Amino acid sequence: MEERECPSEVLRKLPVYGEVREFVLKVSRESVALPRSVKKRALVKYRRRIDKISSYLIRNLLEPLQTTRKLLQVGFYNKIASNTLPSGLPATELVDKLLGKLDVVRRLSREYRSKLSVSFDVVESRELYREYVGRVLSVVRRASKYLELLNKAIVELRKVPCVDLSLPVVAVAGMPQVGKSTLVSAISTAKPRSSPFPFTTKEIVLGHVNYKFMEMQILDLPGILDRPPEDMNEVERKAFVAVTELSDLVLFLVDPSEDFYYGFEPQLSLLKSLKKWVGVDVLIVVNKVDKVSSKRLELVSRAIGEVAPGVEILKISALKRIGLEELVDAVVKHLKAFRGESPQHDY
Repeated sequence: MEERECPSEVLRKLPVYGEVREFVLKVSRESVALPRSVKKRALVKYRRRIDKISSYLIRNLLEPLQTTRKLLQVGFYNKIASNTLPSGLPATELVDKLLGKLDVVRRLSREYRSKLSVSFDVVESRELYREYVGRVLSVVRRASKYLELLNKAIVELRKVPCVDLSLPVVAVAGMPQVGKSTLVSAISTAKPRSSPFPFTTKEIVLGHVNYKFMEMQILDLPGILDRPPEDMNEVERKAFVAVTELSDLVLFLVDPSEDFYYGFEPQLSLLKSLKKWVGVDVLIVVNKVDKVSSKRLELVSRAIGEVAPGVEILKISALKRIGLEELVDAVVKHLKAFRGESPQHDY
């Protein structure tokens, strides 16, 4: 498995039954130019058509399925793909079903190529070819439902950014409208879209940070509400998968404002849930400190400390760029500890 995985570069939508049928009919209508010296012209003509159909199916169905199967070995991508499928159907199982069903076309191509080699006349060759076409299209038609499901998963996977598995990943999580996109834009190369409306971020956005000789990836995630994963919508589950499968460190953003739409208590409840979900360090980042009083910040910090005792709390304003250097310093420190680097190597 490559260290850098990029679904948009290696995955493409698979042709469904209608497209395959159209290609097969086109091949069947096309004339096949043969030298005058060729004997058993009907045999050679139909065998070439079988070879062309077989090559098309291998190149456009079987090989892309193998590529997809390889990508899904990464748990993050497997769960993102599975998130689009009916409940209880893992993406790897869907791909394996398709490979099992569609690999039959290899055997059919070999079988009918062999039969054509011993056919007696034009009539028999034509009938064998028609039989081959009918059986191949029947195989693809029976797999059509699975192909459509997988194509939906592929469309979602192609939206996922390229992740370098050799570099640390910092996930920025929290409720909608706490300032995740503003923070990621302020400290990384990513330029996520910011908006005053909830759930503006619907996809995972990746940026890079180079700081004090450390390169890291930072994820701007869709907002998550305070509810169990099984009750989350598809967009929230993307964030849940990223934070549980990819992150080496989580920055949990809190909006301390008294007029915050979702309130403060639900943020504390979500924080408690998040700490149960992830197996890595969580840093609490109180954002928008420029909008609240020092008394309010003290109350918020105390409440956070009761929910997450011992967890580091940082205070910033992503919009005003207050406290960002201290935040990135803390991120580097935690990542070095996570990777087992000695503190004296902190530059």
